[in-house]
Amino acid sequence: MPQRRQALATLAALAAAGCSMARAAAWPERPINLVVPFAAGGGTDTVARLIGQKLQAALGGTVVIDNRPGANGLIAARAVLQAPADGHTLMFGSNSTHVIAALASKQSVAPGKTMQEAFTIVSVMANAPLVLAVRADSPAHDLRGFLQRARANKLSYGSFGAGSSAHVMGEVLAESAGIDLLHVPYKGSAPALTDLMGGQVDAVFLTVAAVEAMVTAGSVRPLAVTGLRRVRSLPAVPTFEELGVRDMGNAGWFAVFAPAGTPASVVSTLATALQAIAADADVQARMVALGLEPVVSTPAQAMDTWRRSLAAAAPIVKKANIVF
Repeated sequence: MPQRRQALATLAALAAAGCSMARAAAWPERPINLVVPFAAGGGTDTVARLIGQKLQAALGGTVVIDNRPGANGLIAARAVLQAPADGHTLMFGSNSTHVIAALASKQSVAPGKTMQEAFTIVSVMANAPLVLAVRADSPAHDLRGFLQRARANKLSYGSFGAGSSAHVMGEVLAESAGIDLLHVPYKGSAPALTDLMGGQVDAVFLTVAAVEAMVTAGSVRPLAVTGLRRVRSLPAVPTFEELGVRDMGNAGWFAVFAPAGTPASVVSTLATALQAIAADADVQARMVALGLEPVVSTPAQAMDTWRRSLAAAAPIVKKANIVF
């Protein structure tokens, strides 16, 4: 009897594995929901729509962009985790949602789970430098002028969320430059830019992708970018490091995440498609135009990026006492 039970258990396991492989081979069986954690029209949304469009063509299925802004990605992350882990619901996240939020949020993304336990990172798609920008009619014509004004009167800056990478870099800027800045969080880049133009905030700290069109139109003036080198789409804009502001060399990144437990074969198929998309000449050109640095990464390389980002951000979040 024990041998019979063991044989039956083995057959059941093989059958389950066979069904799982069959499902993976047929993936995607229905539209893929790509959940974006920020409002439509912002930098993250712009890049997600580019990737979604290319992924749709690569897989021969439908990719639906689902904007779920709020709580620096927690609302979107929870929506993804509530869906079956079968590859049909994915998240277009970033170091803001999966690093800073993971370190600074008082709330867990899922009961008893850390962000790394709840998600599998599939591929990092691009590095995303941030830019400090003001209105074109601002009396701050460059970073030096902005810092001088900030030393005389407390200035405000908008970001795409409390605990976001922009929030963190704003805190680093304030400490490094010896100024006092008021952080104003928004549920995405688009509303932050709306308030910048309306005079509700003095500046914004956003992705280059978010401000690119307004810089081209001449309504927004970029002052400096994060990272160790200038952004190819804004070659005239210096880095903070060039201007003598320390600890501003970090750049953010965008990545595609799947819920933990997604079949390995589905993750592998998705990763292969995303690597091809990131290497595509048209995609690379459009990313560069948005101020991004295209990245082609395997799941293992993406996980290494995630781990290193967590280790680098932890002391900054703690020192700045960023909690939300």
